[in-house]
Parts: sequence; structure tokens; C-alpha cells
Amino acid sequence: MPRYQDTDTLINEMLNGDVRALSRLMTRVEREPDEVPHIMRVVYPKRRPARRIGLSGPPGAGKSTTLGNLIKRGVEAGRKVGVLCIDPTSPLSGGAILGDRIRITQIFPSDKVFIRSVASGDSLGGLAAATKLHALLLEAAGCDLILIETVGLGQVGYDITDVAETFVLLVVPESGDTIQILKSGIIELADIVVVNKSDRDGAGEIAETLRLAFMEPRAGWQIPVVMSVARDDKGTDEIMDALKQHLFYLREDGKLASFRSPDHDFINAVSFFIKRTLNREFLATHPVFKSFHQKIMAGDMDPYTAAALAMNTILEQENP
Repeated sequence: MPRYQDTDTLINEMLNGDVRALSRLMTRVEREPDEVPHIMRVVYPKRRPARRIGLSGPPGAGKSTTLGNLIKRGVEAGRKVGVLCIDPTSPLSGGAILGDRIRITQIFPSDKVFIRSVASGDSLGGLAAATKLHALLLEAAGCDLILIETVGLGQVGYDITDVAETFVLLVVPESGDTIQILKSGIIELADIVVVNKSDRDGAGEIAETLRLAFMEPRAGWQIPVVMSVARDDKGTDEIMDALKQHLFYLREDGKLASFRSPDHDFINAVSFFIKRTLNREFLATHPVFKSFHQKIMAGDMDPYTAAALAMNTILEQENP
């Protein structure tokens, strides 16, 4: 079969509502980065920007239960929901090792909810590099609400903000977790903070501590602290209200238009291809990188100086 013919068939099937084709295209952008430009050339103009919401927090914070509650609200509102669950990568197979979403999948109809587990790969931010492409595919497939649950790694979950317009951070009443979160950079990125399992002792004190930490608005947005008990579906409506308020803020401030601009996707696309291109084989064979690599191995230069000089050399060659 000629190159891309099978891909074109999958794209057409996906645009016609075939969820299996959507799933196969997601796998393709993960494993065949050379096909990404061809896929996006067709898919990108077909998409309609969806509401994208990121969800993160420490292990045991109730992310999956909260996610199920948000899916339910989306379906009840008549929305088509796409869900991406970013899971830790198996060191042996490279696949997602927390990929059991069978319970959620059985609850919701397949024509209303698409759920996919994605291995985090080598992403330091707990977010698979291809997730940005997955979100675009979901938009082209007709999803108007995209929920992204990230690896519960606390501080290193920060790059969700490149994909999601609103970032919801879950915490639990255990003081140790909350103190660590307050110390970490991720708290500065949260748009909404949810104190889950708020029926436990100390939840009120933790919520008050967080509210005091957020007394000063961030760029005009007053970060809300919501208390919930996800297993009982309590607090979900308050989370939904906070999400609506944040969307209104983004629209009024112009941030939503900026986030959904092709310029934003262009920057992400450049980063994606740079990361895919600069592998060990490329660095070992490219004449500029190879020469600096030899200096490193000979002990004549440290890696960071060499990397900076290599990039400067390439930029000078491009712009003499």
C-alpha cells in the first residue's frame, strides 16, 4: 500500500465518527512522528477548539474518581467528552501500567465518551509529548470537552499547562502532602485547587491555609479553593462552577484566544520535532554536534558549554 494511503483512510474514518480509527491515529502519532505533518495537514483545519481541562495531584488524592464525576457532568450537559489519562510508563514494555479504565468506560456510552490511557514516556512533566497531538485529534473527532488526568507526581506535573486551558490541582487533608505542594512550583500554576476527601479531620484547616496563600489574585484571577468528597460526588457542582468562572476570565482577559491561536500550537510543534530529532544517533552524526561531542569525550569541554556553542554555531550557519 502506498505511503500514507492507510493513514488517509484512518483520517477519513475518524472524521466520520469511527473511534477505532481515532485510537489508531493516536497510536500512530506516538510511534511514527514522521507521519505527524501529513496527519495534521488534514486534521488541523477540521478541528474545533474544545474546552481543555487538566487534573493533577499527589497519589491517592482521588483524581480518577473526580475525573469520573466531571465526565458525568459533561455527558449530562450534552457534550462529547475526550479523556486522556497520562500514566507512568512501564520500564519494561514502555506501555501505561495504570491503564485500567474499564470501570469508567463501562459507565458511559462510547459515542459520548472516548477514554484513552497514555504512557508518560520520557516526559519530565508527567505528560506524554504526543498528548498535545492527541488533543488535536480529539477536537477533529468532535469532542468539545477534553479532560486530561496527569501522573500524580506533584511538582513535575507542570507541563499540563501547555495543553489545558484550566489546571485543577487536587490535594487531600494530610498536612505533609499539602506542605509539599505549597513548597512546590506546581501550586503557582493551579487555576483551581480542590481539597478532596474533605470529610476527613483537618480538611477545613488545610482549605483555610490554601485560601490564605491565594489571597492575592494571580494576573487578575482569584484562585478558588473547593472542598469535595469525590466518592460521594460532593463538591463536583462547585468545581464545575469554578471552571465556568475561569473560562469567563480567560475570555475576558484574552488568554483563551491566545491559547487557542495557531501560534501557540506552532511553538508546541517546534518543541515536539526538536525533541524527536535530537536523538543520540543524530547528535553522533551531525557534523557540528559530532565535533563538540568529541571535545566532551576528550575532556576538553563540559557538556553545557558544548551544547550552547553547538546551538550558536548552527544558528550562525542559518543566519550568516
